Amino acid sequence: MNRIDHSADAVSAMITAGVDKGAPSTKLPPGQWMKKNLFNNWYNSAITVVMGALIVALLVGVVQWIANTDFAIIRKSLRLFMIGQYPRDELTRLWVSFLLMAATLGFTSGATAHNAYEDALEKELPAERPTWLGLLRRFWAIVAILVFFVSFARTLPPYLGLAAVFVTLVVTRELGWRLPRAVRDRAPFIGTGLGITSFLAIAGTGGLGRWAIGILFAAWTVFEIGRRDVPSDHRGTAIRAGAALVVGGIAFFIVHALGIEGYGWDDWGGLHLNIFVTVVGLGLGLPFGILLALGRRSELPIIKAASVLFIEFVRGVPLISLLLFSNLMLGLFFPLGSELPSELTLAMIVIMGFSAAYIAEIVRGGLQSVPKGQIEAAQASGLSPGAVQRLVVLPQALRNVIPAMVGQFISLFKDTSLLSIIGVIEILNVSAIANAQTEFIGKGLAVVTYPFVALAFWAFAYTMSKESRRLETKLGVGTR
Repeated sequence: MNRIDHSADAVSAMITAGVDKGAPSTKLPPGQWMKKNLFNNWYNSAITVVMGALIVALLVGVVQWIANTDFAIIRKSLRLFMIGQYPRDELTRLWVSFLLMAATLGFTSGATAHNAYEDALEKELPAERPTWLGLLRRFWAIVAILVFFVSFARTLPPYLGLAAVFVTLVVTRELGWRLPRAVRDRAPFIGTGLGITSFLAIAGTGGLGRWAIGILFAAWTVFEIGRRDVPSDHRGTAIRAGAALVVGGIAFFIVHALGIEGYGWDDWGGLHLNIFVTVVGLGLGLPFGILLALGRRSELPIIKAASVLFIEFVRGVPLISLLLFSNLMLGLFFPLGSELPSELTLAMIVIMGFSAAYIAEIVRGGLQSVPKGQIEAAQASGLSPGAVQRLVVLPQALRNVIPAMVGQFISLFKDTSLLSIIGVIEILNVSAIANAQTEFIGKGLAVVTYPFVALAFWAFAYTMSKESRRLETKLGVGTR
């Protein structure tokens, strides 16, 4: 009797077996493409000519506006737009954090891309090594906006800093690509560690960062034990839990013993704060949302009722109301005599819960899209309920909800502008502050600052949307 392979790799292979085998290319030369799509009949030709004229007129107007506008308010307030009121004598921390974050993105993307490339070759699927030109096409909006913003700088350090970030990104991506498979398989843990370290470089080692490092090493320990021949009975579970607790605890105390003082995020601001709140909101909201989605489908009445109550309450209240609640009332729920978190921390708790409630409903839709027959087949093959969810249901459910999930990510990024309601100096609030400076009052420069802010939101939202479409195409979402 043939044994059924229950490993994650085997299940992943089954799931990806239907990946697009590569449809034949239908690209046409530019001239034939225009004739086929823009001038194939008289009314399409007329619409093309009219729309082309409007686009040209719009571009001419924008160029004339840029040429005739004085961007002195942007040049003077650029630092405020980017990092808020972060003190000058602490800027070294910020640049170190940016470099570590670039290393995180570079190393993780290089290692992940190489693993995917090798897996595709092994399964005889079409595979092509990513090129730097292809990466520039994917992320041109963010690169262009960062270069455009830095061009307003009046000193040399921002230019050198941005150049160092790009160089770090290139070097670490190449490093991630070239390292052996054994290291690349651990890229998610190494990358997460680098990402947390970038946070510690600013915030110090005395806060949430030490807990994050402890949890990371605990999870890494479980991963390493899982790659070895450890039984899945109670003894194996005890070994995994004990080792994770010991290693995670050691990592926690080592980071705590470093005693590096940080600069609290209460004075963070500008675009840096918008991005940070988005990353934290999604990083914590995604796993919490998945648990809520599973809890809503649970057969245990208490868990199901608690999940439904949380989801429906949070989704029924506007984010503005929740932010005001965090500012005025959330502190009342903390024990008497305890030190209250800062206003920004309370706001981030609310944003995390808000994000989790919406993600939970999106994931629940994905869970319902998985055919019941697959669940029954997995159960019949002897998988435990947890393994059925982890290896069969969740991979397909999350794949099916990628468009809705990315839409929620983009929405949350834009919603961070609502932090201005409670006085947080995020980038939209900076625009109002910049216009309130004595030398710019009454000059109507909002038409300069608000488009500047809009460009920042557009660049990141556009890139997320574009990457979502690329991921949908690679995974064949909606085509099978």
